[in-house]
Amino acid sequence: MDITAALNKVNGACKPIMGLAMNLAVLFLVVGVVFPSTGGTTIIGNVSGVVDTFLAGGLAGLITLMVFMAVWRD
Repeated sequence: MDITAALNKVNGACKPIMGLAMNLAVLFLVVGVVFPSTGGTTIIGNVSGVVDTFLAGGLAGLITLMVFMAVWRD
């Protein structure tokens, strides 16, 4: 077995897991908007924190965020 076949097999195994994780993240985001939490951590706060971290880096952070989102989409 060559390396390409091994990586394709790993990629094929990870895709459903990542799809489930993304669907759960969207579900928790919608639930966080509809039923706001009174305390503790929220997914909306976490997502905002990640985006703020990228944007705090200025232009380089913004470019990094754009590259990350482009890679994430594929």
